[in-house]
Amino acid sequence: MSSWTELGDRCWVRRYDEWDLNVGLVVGSGGALVIDTRATTEEAEELLGHIRELTDQPVRWVVNTHSHFDHVNGNGVFTEATVYAHENTAAAAELTAETFSVAKVIDLGDRRVELLYLGNAHTAGDAVVVVPDVNVFFLGDLVEESQPPQYGDDSFPLEWSDTLERVIGTMPAGAVVVPGHGAVVDAAFATEQSAELGQVANTISDLHHGGKSLEDALKHTEGWPWDGADLQHAIKRAYGVLGPPRRPTIPLLGPS
Repeated sequence: MSSWTELGDRCWVRRYDEWDLNVGLVVGSGGALVIDTRATTEEAEELLGHIRELTDQPVRWVVNTHSHFDHVNGNGVFTEATVYAHENTAAAAELTAETFSVAKVIDLGDRRVELLYLGNAHTAGDAVVVVPDVNVFFLGDLVEESQPPQYGDDSFPLEWSDTLERVIGTMPAGAVVVPGHGAVVDAAFATEQSAELGQVANTISDLHHGGKSLEDALKHTEGWPWDGADLQHAIKRAYGVLGPPRRPTIPLLGPS
């Protein structure tokens, strides 16, 4: 059974069994802010009931970390809330939302929440949600703890590691990191996962540079930090960016 975990003053996370999803809640004197709204209306209604276990403050703000259904489909339950999302997320999920391109500050009354966008990664619109007074960073699916990061057909495998490194670079010492799915972690965990994401990018780039066809790359089994069967989308997406590989050439022999 899921329950709220307090991460700092009036800042909580609840990890749900459905999709192993983390939902954030930040309360200020002016109202409550919810980070991601679950996958269905029914799940969101349950979430609203769980929020009432902690506060009577109205939910005035919703932030969607990215466009995938398990993070946005409950938005409609929060009828009095202003929804915030990166502009690419709003476009991809056809959200009615107040959008931002690089950064946004939401004033909760006696505290603020900051939204940052630092580049392509899990999607084209991954928002980082920072609660600076308690040093908590909600990263959505930029980081996952309970399974390897998920490369969908809207992911950016060649850019993800660099984007995550930029996010980590904004974190003060002792930052609390909330992944989209799984247990709460820290910056060291995020750094390790960034290295693994970089390993995927480098392996794909090496295969492409070596002239391996997409078909051969999809069958490749060495050099991956995770099961290659889970990286098929990553390989396809990266090859789509890199284009057809050049055929390796044999160096011409000089005069004898």
